[in-house]
Amino acid sequence: MAVQIRKRTFPSGAMHWQADIRVRLPDGRYHRERCKAPGKSRSQALKWARQREAHLLRYGRQGEEGANRGQEVPTFAEFVPRFMGDHVEANRLAPTTRRHYDVVLRTHLLPVLGDVALDQIGAIHVQALKRRGLKASTTNQVLAKLRSILRVAARWGVIERAPEITGLREGKRQPAFYDFDAYARLVDAAGALGPDAIALVRLGGDAGLRRGEIRGLRWCNVHLDRGQLYVCENRTTCEGVRLPKGNKARWVPVTRPLAGSLRALERRGDWVLSGPDGRWLSERGLVSRLYRAQEHAGLPRKGPHILRHTFCSHLAMRGAHPVVIQRLAGHASAQTTEVYMHLTPAALQEAIGKLREDDEGRTSRAERGGNVGFAP
Repeated sequence: MAVQIRKRTFPSGAMHWQADIRVRLPDGRYHRERCKAPGKSRSQALKWARQREAHLLRYGRQGEEGANRGQEVPTFAEFVPRFMGDHVEANRLAPTTRRHYDVVLRTHLLPVLGDVALDQIGAIHVQALKRRGLKASTTNQVLAKLRSILRVAARWGVIERAPEITGLREGKRQPAFYDFDAYARLVDAAGALGPDAIALVRLGGDAGLRRGEIRGLRWCNVHLDRGQLYVCENRTTCEGVRLPKGNKARWVPVTRPLAGSLRALERRGDWVLSGPDGRWLSERGLVSRLYRAQEHAGLPRKGPHILRHTFCSHLAMRGAHPVVIQRLAGHASAQTTEVYMHLTPAALQEAIGKLREDDEGRTSRAERGGNVGFAP
């Protein structure tokens, strides 16, 4: 068994990656194939080639054109275990992704498509999913999972090609955040409750940490002498400790108020926020502390993510560049950061003010008899 990736260049200058895969099939035959591997980088091509190797080792060339002609195409329900094993598990997708696939398959896709052959899934089935009365965002998530499954089936040769699947239009929603006055009230209320509460609020609102990153923050990653936090761990209820979202660690500057809140904490173990026994703070413990602070501040209950929205929104309202916000927040896509750029009424008023100044300048020149709209 071996997998090799080579770069191939055409006379025209175009380049692609070629995968050379050698395996022994389940029936004992030796098989070698050299083919163009999808992907723009070597790592992407190698990932695909290893996935192809795993498929051949487990299933041989079953279902592929020219290999087992006349074999029936599996139903959606028959293909799902293979997809979960050879794609989701083999590629080591995040546990949250696996769980989301499980929920979407069990709740939405299998009841509608379970008995349908993969090559028969088309527009009529997509429309049936759209008519289930779900929210547009939920429907689009279901369709995205179906799209991924069918594309994998096409790449493995189980079906000829994946059908085109279009989602529903979603209206742009403005993320909820605290304005400067509301955030100040929340900080004051958290300070009255104790050092744990104020540190929690400031880690989210002053540093933009996600709830799992707050729970996963260790003292060894707090560098107050350098004024920075190293955000490299994300603790969730079902996964334990993993890298932050997007598998990217990041450095975040520490504000003076946040540094003061961290220095005031009692160190009871490795974790910055911990319970009385020194273990990491539970999800329920984090949320309950935030709820108490919100109640004392006279604010409605909101989950911890509103603190992260507040962090990004305040940066945008103070004129921070989108790239800076993206790096500080650890956004994988600039489109995520762009949402916050629409939450800057001060910037919009400034732009209108500049237009007003230009209009006044043109009017004053016209009153003085100057040339308006013509080059001298």
